Amino acid sequence: MRGKKRDLLSSPEDLAAWWQEALSLSTEPDAVEGAANAASWTNELLKAIKTLRTALRSVVMSLIEQCPINPGDLAELNCLLHMGYQSLEVTPEGKLEPKYHAFDREKQAVLLSIALSALRLLTQGERTRLRKCKNERCIGVFYDTTRSATRHWCTLECMNRARSVQHYRQAKREQTALDEEVATVSDS
Repeated sequence: MRGKKRDLLSSPEDLAAWWQEALSLSTEPDAVEGAANAASWTNELLKAIKTLRTALRSVVMSLIEQCPINPGDLAELNCLLHMGYQSLEVTPEGKLEPKYHAFDREKQAVLLSIALSALRLLTQGERTRLRKCKNERCIGVFYDTTRSATRHWCTLECMNRARSVQHYRQAKREQTALDEEVATVSDS
């Protein structure tokens, strides 16, 4: 915000709000038993999610930049993937579906859900669609879901901010060039 980084997950309440938004966008909100109804939004969970976020960002940036992945970051993700187990369950329609369960539902269901989502993205997604936002002030990374795979910004708002800054810089360069030209003509 205004050139300064601001963490949008600064409290357990922010985390709870982010989680509800993430669930509303998810195609698999019940992938981990109990994750949708996580009730224990604590500073401990917030710290664990921030640690996971840092590790995932490092892995994704390594993939985008085509650099070696830090084994410690993968170890962080793998540690979280060990927090649960998979079982097979019958849906009300009679279909068999895999269901994940966290060993400690209250503390681990959210972390396991995020780790499983990252696992699916990193193993089933196209690496070339992982992108860093083109806005130089943004730290966002995203998965490009457009058909043409040509998206450059994480959000439309970010695109508009980047274009506004670009327009401002261009106008300033033109004004500076005009001022220099006027000064040159005045000196003659």
